[in-house]
Amino acid sequence: MTDIIDSRHAMMILSESRHNMRYSFKTIDRYVLEELLQPFLFGLSFFVVIWLIDLMMDLVNLIFSKGVPPYVTVLFFIYSLPPTLVISFPMATLMGNLVAFGRLSSDSEITAMKAGGYSFGRIVASAILAGLFITALTLLFNEKVVPVANDKFSKLFRREVTLKRPLPKVSENRFFEVGPGRKFFAQRVDQISKDMFGVVMYEGQAKNFPRVIEAKRARLGDGYCNFFDGRISDFNSAGSDYHYTYFQQMEYPIDTHYVNPDDVPDSKNPRRMNIKELYDYIQDLKSKGLSEKALNQNWIEFWTKMSIPFASLVFVMIGAPLGTSTSRSGTGIGVGLSVVIIFVYYVLFAAGKAFANGGYLSPFVGVWLPNFVIGGIGLRLIYKAKA
Repeated sequence: MTDIIDSRHAMMILSESRHNMRYSFKTIDRYVLEELLQPFLFGLSFFVVIWLIDLMMDLVNLIFSKGVPPYVTVLFFIYSLPPTLVISFPMATLMGNLVAFGRLSSDSEITAMKAGGYSFGRIVASAILAGLFITALTLLFNEKVVPVANDKFSKLFRREVTLKRPLPKVSENRFFEVGPGRKFFAQRVDQISKDMFGVVMYEGQAKNFPRVIEAKRARLGDGYCNFFDGRISDFNSAGSDYHYTYFQQMEYPIDTHYVNPDDVPDSKNPRRMNIKELYDYIQDLKSKGLSEKALNQNWIEFWTKMSIPFASLVFVMIGAPLGTSTSRSGTGIGVGLSVVIIFVYYVLFAAGKAFANGGYLSPFVGVWLPNFVIGGIGLRLIYKAKA
């Protein structure tokens, strides 16, 4: 009985279009978009929750085991939403198309529309436009919102979790840290003036032995350490003291953000840059003599920022004809097919990145490989559905 009513609904739309051809396209498009909206929103909620489950467990752990204030964990959650939405938009688009076109097909509405003179390409036109809109929205998020959110998350995490500690605890005859790679040793400490006597500081070097600073007296400040009456010793790779410098007083910078957690460095990694910033960063590295092989990872990140948003359009191309070809409709079927297609997509994505990292494919081809493969299959299915 329901099938008869739904078919009549579709025929009423087609009948209306014959009376007023000027508005028929809007009627068909509005009807298809209404069918897409509800499963799309359900899919968006479903995938966002799936992606955030691990994060929510970590946030709860921060509250109870690290003593992080609840309002800080709320900020962590908010800053995690934009990158999660960017990943979830294409997935929700896929589910929306599978469920919507599966329902239209099982209720014979696709057949009724074709009988009214509409090709399958015309029926899915509004879904493709919706896919383009979601692609543009995802690109906008990726450019304007995600870099800012990632930057704020990173700085907040570093300030409230990684570096949430008092100033280094200065103790006599014990080593203590004053920043990554810097170890202090003091024979005597004046607890009133905070002066340290008989001081040795070891500073790790990338290739050689640590640099050693010895001083009769030193005092830690906010982002620096004042040394008095001492010597700087540099060692070669064999461990020999090949260069040393004597001084009476020296102000030596240390990592300010380590001593003061609110002073976090402004340096960004590629995931905290937008497309233009990342491109300029790559060109700057290239001008400094870095080879293309050394820049591979940055180019992979650059093309990823564009390939993921376009997955929305790719998923429309495969979701609409695949949903139409299924013999059963329902959210369960849509979720199942979505998971399978998304799994295949990310297997191809991981394989493409691996080939690009190994130099077997260019970063562009490697990152866009799943879009090319699944998009090509989708176009083939649409062509077959038109027949």
